[in-house]
Amino acid sequence: MNVKLLSIIIWISVSLLMPTEKYYVTFVKGKVINQKTQKMIKVGDALSPEDKLVFDDRTAKVSFISPGKGRFDINSTSAKANAQNELFAILKSSLVPASNTYHLSTRSLVFEGYDPATYFSSMPTKDRVLLIRSEVLPIKPSYRLDGSNFFFLQFTSEGKTITRKVDHTANGLMFSDRLFQTGSGAIVDKVSLCYQSNASGTARSTVVASFHPVLANKEDVSAEVNLLKTMLDNSDKGKLKAELTNHIFDNYGKIGAEELSRLFGI
Repeated sequence: MNVKLLSIIIWISVSLLMPTEKYYVTFVKGKVINQKTQKMIKVGDALSPEDKLVFDDRTAKVSFISPGKGRFDINSTSAKANAQNELFAILKSSLVPASNTYHLSTRSLVFEGYDPATYFSSMPTKDRVLLIRSEVLPIKPSYRLDGSNFFFLQFTSEGKTITRKVDHTANGLMFSDRLFQTGSGAIVDKVSLCYQSNASGTARSTVVASFHPVLANKEDVSAEVNLLKTMLDNSDKGKLKAELTNHIFDNYGKIGAEELSRLFGI
C-alpha cells in the first residue's frame, strides 16, 4: 500500500477515535442562542469549538469549563456583528480565560455575623454583592433588629426616592426581588443600605454602604458549583476552592466565606 495513503488512513482513524473536545456551560447571563440548534444556551449544555453563539444584547455573557483546559468566558465584547446586525461569536476563536483574581478571606473561628459596613462593599467585584433569595444573611449582634431598629434600602427611580424596609429575623437580613424593583419591575442597579437605630426614643438613620445587588436562587448557583466540581481536579482542595470562589465572584459578586461553606459546600 502507498505510504502516503497509509498515513492518511491512520490519521483519519486516529481522528475518529479521539474524543471530541467539549466546553460545558457553567453560567449564562442574558439571552444567548446556539445558532445550530436555535435554542437558548443553558447551564449544562455541551458545546463544540465550532459552535456559533448569537448574543441578544451587549450585557450577555457565557462561562464554560473544559475538563482539560479550565474555565473560560465569552461576552459581547468578544462577539462580532453580522449582516443582520446580530452579535455572534464562534467558540474556538472567542474564548477568554476566566478571571482568577479574587481572594476570599479565611473563615472566622468564632463567627457571630457580618458587619454590613464592610460586607456590602467590595472593590474587586466593583461593589457587586451576591444575595441568595430566601436565605438569612447573618449580621453582627451589635446591630439590633426589632421594630425600632432595622435596615432599609434607598434608591432613586424615575426621579423619585424609594425607601423599603429589609425583612429580618433574629439572626439577620432576608433579601427578595421586591426590595430592589423599580416601577417597571426591573432590578435597580445600585442601592444604599441604611440603618435606623432608636436610642432613648430618638430615631437616627445612617447610610451604611452602597452596592450593586445581584440576586440568585440557591438551586441555580448550586447546580453550577456541582457541575464545576465534576469537571475540575478535586485532588487539590485549595485550588478547587479557589476556582469555585472565582466563578461565583466573577459571575455574580461578593459573598462571605461562611455563606460559601454553608450554602454551597465550598
